[in-house]
Amino acid sequence: MWRLFFILLSSMLMLWADRCHNYIQDVKLAHYEVFGIDYPYWYGVGQIKQESGCRDIISLDGVGSQGLAQITFRVWKNYLFKKNIYTLSSVKHQLKAQAYIMKNCKKQAYSSHLWVAYQVYNGGSLVNKEIAKARKKLHIREVPHDIARLFCKRKVIRFKNGQTINACDINYEYSVKVFMYGRRYAYMQSKRYRYW
Repeated sequence: MWRLFFILLSSMLMLWADRCHNYIQDVKLAHYEVFGIDYPYWYGVGQIKQESGCRDIISLDGVGSQGLAQITFRVWKNYLFKKNIYTLSSVKHQLKAQAYIMKNCKKQAYSSHLWVAYQVYNGGSLVNKEIAKARKKLHIREVPHDIARLFCKRKVIRFKNGQTINACDINYEYSVKVFMYGRRYAYMQSKRYRYW
């Protein structure tokens, strides 16, 4: 009996300590406003978990990424101005900007599957070229994530300490992490939006 009590208590404490839980409703509202009420907003929560650990921070990435969704405002400024977002100083503006940028990435994506749009958000539209190569070579319409990864040829990033990481690994792990984190916050099947 006591063991069950402590398991339940520790589960509740973990949820309480999860700062992303505090943003679920705000992410939901922003994504519903931009995409409609059938959008699987929980991936937006997973995205801010991946981007910032759900912290309203300015990144040390050297390009000025900021906020929960780590948006580089100078890159998206003109686009966001058209959406009446002039600053990322509030969480509300950050999450609305995140949703609009995701809508833009969805339009850029070469596939209707959401994993592609999330990878466009993270690493630009190179994933589209990888999917196009796979389509041409394999003669298939919808290219699965793992197959597209096989066609990825990007630079290897070398750190000052000598360690290296492949940019393909970074980008292809991103959509997997967004999916896994997102499932924690309200996973359901969406009839309109497929992730994989």
